[in-house]
Amino acid sequence: MGTVSKVLSASLLVTGNTVGSSMFVLPDTVEKVGMVWGSAIFIVLYIYNLVSGLMIADVAINLHESSDCDVPSSFKDFADCAMKDQTAGTAIGAASLLMNSCFLAYGFVQVGSFVASALPGLGVDPTTATAISAALFAWVSYTQTNEGIEKIANAAVMVLFSSFASLLLPSLANVHDPMETFLAPGSHPEGFSAAISTAVPLILSTLIYQNIVPSITKLLKFDRTNSTIAIALGSFIPLAMYVAWCFAVLGGGLDNSLSSGAGGAMFAAFTASSFIGSSIGCIMSLAEEYESIIASKSQEEVPCTLKDTFSAPAVLMSVLPPAAVAVAVSSGGDLEFTGPLHLAGAVITPFLYGILPIMLFKSMQPENRSKDAMFSKTPQLLLGASTVGILGHEIIQDFGNWVA
Repeated sequence: MGTVSKVLSASLLVTGNTVGSSMFVLPDTVEKVGMVWGSAIFIVLYIYNLVSGLMIADVAINLHESSDCDVPSSFKDFADCAMKDQTAGTAIGAASLLMNSCFLAYGFVQVGSFVASALPGLGVDPTTATAISAALFAWVSYTQTNEGIEKIANAAVMVLFSSFASLLLPSLANVHDPMETFLAPGSHPEGFSAAISTAVPLILSTLIYQNIVPSITKLLKFDRTNSTIAIALGSFIPLAMYVAWCFAVLGGGLDNSLSSGAGGAMFAAFTASSFIGSSIGCIMSLAEEYESIIASKSQEEVPCTLKDTFSAPAVLMSVLPPAAVAVAVSSGGDLEFTGPLHLAGAVITPFLYGILPIMLFKSMQPENRSKDAMFSKTPQLLLGASTVGILGHEIIQDFGNWVA
């Protein structure tokens, strides 16, 4: 029973790390391709991320078995330990920094917009609300220990799940015509190809969780079976949540639920908790990478040493660049700001969670050819071919737009 509870707890950590404020762009994105194709894209990208996550888990387990060094939380340090190549680790760390900064900038814009609209009596415009929110997140990240920050994030996740369930169930019941909603064609004005090009990066960016995989394997004592179950289950729950959310919104069920006072309160709680949880998660990931960079420059600590608190420079470097972008965007009036999500899903994610897991896995194979290894060459080929397809389609689409 203890093992089951640990696996379930780990799977919920994966879910909490996946679900965030970026899910609010999904209904509009799925509407452009239609629910049928949108659901298919969700399933395909779930499998893509599952293969990626399990390969990273296998690397973390092999790294633990072959080294006395603790498996680090920083993706840069994780790559350094696995590949024994500082240049590759630096490139990976830079990609991780850029991706989390994209998510954080998007989150800050959405937080500012939400605060300004939810509390009109304060007379705060979105730009000011964005700046104040960023400063508050920075203060919390600096003054709290990692355990304290995790408690705040866990509380946000609990509110997220409870409010989402309270909002979703009546919304699904209020969908006007379920069959018509599911079979409705896409509405993208430029056609199906353009709709797919827009949908794949955005959906992919909302399903990633691989940065937490090393910590999940550590939590489960580097057990392959338990890690596989936790990752598969924890990443499937967001898939189900996202598809149900899009179906409820596109079918008009959410509008009916929001017409009541209780529905509006649940939506506000759901929105606020998603912003808080995702923003804290991004800041923690960024601060881990910056702490690694600071430690390597000062040469005061070995790469595998983990701190309980974040230093002021690490927090400032994590928050200031995304906050500056968010304030500039908010002042310009672009409150949707999906560009960072597209960049993260179209370019950074295929590199970081498509190409990188293959490189990490292959780097560990000469030392670890155990019979219980999770992977043969087939998943590597599947992940590699899918990554090439995603990048190739994006390049072709962008080139076509440039020529036009």
